[in-house]
Amino acid sequence: MAKKYKLLLKMQLYSLFGINRLLHSHDKKEKNRTLVIGIAGLAIIGILVYLSGYICSVFADAGLVKAIPTLMIVIYSLIVLLLTFLKSSGALVGLKDYDMVMSLPVNNTAVVSSRLTMLYIMNLVIGMIALIPAIVVYSMNTSVVISDFFVLFVALLLTPIIPMIIALAIGIVIVAVSSKSKHNNILALLFSIMGILLFVYVSSKLQTMDTSQIADISTMLTNYFNQFYPPAFLFSRALLYNDWVSLGIFVLSSFVTLLAFIAVVSHFYKQLNTRAFSHHAGKDFRLGDLTVSSPFMALYKRELARFFSCTIYALNSCIVIILLLVISIISVFYLPDVIVEQLEALGIMNIFETVIPLVVSVLVCICCTTSASLSLEGKSRWIMCSVPVKTITVFNAKILVNLTVVLPILWISLVLLRVAFPQTAIQTIFLFGTPTIYALFISIIGMLLNVKYPRYDWTSEYYAVKGGAVSVLATVGVGLVLSAVPVYLCIFFRDYAQLIVIAVTAFVAIITFIAYRILTKVRLYM
Repeated sequence: MAKKYKLLLKMQLYSLFGINRLLHSHDKKEKNRTLVIGIAGLAIIGILVYLSGYICSVFADAGLVKAIPTLMIVIYSLIVLLLTFLKSSGALVGLKDYDMVMSLPVNNTAVVSSRLTMLYIMNLVIGMIALIPAIVVYSMNTSVVISDFFVLFVALLLTPIIPMIIALAIGIVIVAVSSKSKHNNILALLFSIMGILLFVYVSSKLQTMDTSQIADISTMLTNYFNQFYPPAFLFSRALLYNDWVSLGIFVLSSFVTLLAFIAVVSHFYKQLNTRAFSHHAGKDFRLGDLTVSSPFMALYKRELARFFSCTIYALNSCIVIILLLVISIISVFYLPDVIVEQLEALGIMNIFETVIPLVVSVLVCICCTTSASLSLEGKSRWIMCSVPVKTITVFNAKILVNLTVVLPILWISLVLLRVAFPQTAIQTIFLFGTPTIYALFISIIGMLLNVKYPRYDWTSEYYAVKGGAVSVLATVGVGLVLSAVPVYLCIFFRDYAQLIVIAVTAFVAIITFIAYRILTKVRLYM
C-alpha cells in the first residue's frame, strides 16, 4: 500500500502546485507564468513571516514571553480549523476524479491517506509561517535548551492534525446530513455558513470574558487556552516544565486521532461518495407550459444554479459579505459605548467614519465569483463556446451572479452602518457609492483575469476556486491593493482623507470602465 500511497500523493502534489506544467509544458509563457506565481507566493510568505515575527515581538515587549508559544499554537490551530473547514467540501469526499481514482488498483486507505497528507502539507506551511517567528522571538527573549527546541519542533509537526481532523469530520457530517435532501448543496452551504458564524460568535464571546481582576495577563492567557484546548495544555506543560509525559500524550493523541479517522473514513468512503454524488428528483412530475426566457436570462439562471450547486464555490464567495452583515448588525445593537468613547478620546472617530467605505470595500474585494466562474466550466466549457450568443453576454451573466450575491447584503449592511455611525451628506454618498463601485470593479476584473488565466484541468472544484488558481489569487491581490492601500493613506494623511476616498473611488470607476471595454473585445474558443 505504501507505494500506491506515494504515487497518489505525488500525483496530487504535482497537480496542486503546477509542477507538471512546469516540467512538461513546452510553452515558455506557461513556464514564466508559473515562475512568477512561485516568486509571488514566496514574497507573500515572506511578508506573513515578518508580520508574525512583529506580532510576537510586541507580545515579548509587553512581558508575554511565556505566553507566546501557547498563543501561537492556539492561533495556528484555529487557522487550520477554519481553512480546512472551508476546503473540506471536495477535498476528501465528492471528488470529481473519484471514478477514475477508484478504478485504479488502490484501496480506500491509500486514497484517504494521500488526501489527508496533501491537506497536512498545506497546513504545515501555515504552521511554519505562524510558529517559526514565534520560536525565534521566544528563543531570543528567554533561556532555552535543546529539549525545548525538540518540543517546539514536535508541536510544529503535530499541531495541525487534530484541528484538521475536526474540520474534516464536521464537513463529512454536513455532506452526510445534507445528502438526504434533494436540496443537498443548499443545505450543505447553510450548514457551513452556520458553522463559520458559530466560530465567529464563540471567538467574540471569548473576547468579552471578564479579565478585569486578572493581574498577570501572561498567566491568564496561558491558563485560559490550556483550560479549553487540551493540546495547548499538554504542549505548555512539556515546554515550560520539561514534562515528557505530557509531550508523549500530545504525540499519542494526535496519531491515535489521525489513525482512527483514516480507519473510519476508509471503511465508509464509498458510501460517503455515493451520498455526495446522489441526486434527488421530485416524486411528482406534471407537464405544464414551457417557459421561455432570453439567452441572457438562461445563462444567468445556469450560472446561479452552478453557484448553489458547488458548496466551496458559494462559501468562498459569500462568507465574507455575510460576516460584514453580522458586523453591521453588531455595530447597531451591540457596539460597546466604551469603544466609541475611546475612538472619540483618541480623536480618530472622524477619520474612522471617513474610511468606512474603503474598509467595507476591502471585504467586498474578497467576495468574487467571477474569478473562478470560467474555470468551473471545466470539461463542459464547449457549451458556452458554442451557444449562439455574443461572448460578452456570457460574461455579463457571470458578472450579474456576483452582483446578485454581493449587492443586496452589501446595501443592507451599509444601511446598518449608517445607523451605527453618524455621517455627513458627502460621507453618506461615498459610504454607499464607493463599495458599490468596488463590487462592480471586482466582478469585472475577476472575469477578465479568469479569461486570461483559466484552469479547466481540475479534478475537484477546490482547485478551481482555491488551490493556487492564478485568477483567484490575482483578483484578491489586485482588489486588496486598490482598497487596503488607500485605507493606510487616509490614516497617514488624515487631513486629506475625504479627498483620498473621492479620488480612489473615481480612479476605480475609470479602471472598471476600461476593464469592461477590454472584456467586450474578448472571444471564447475551445
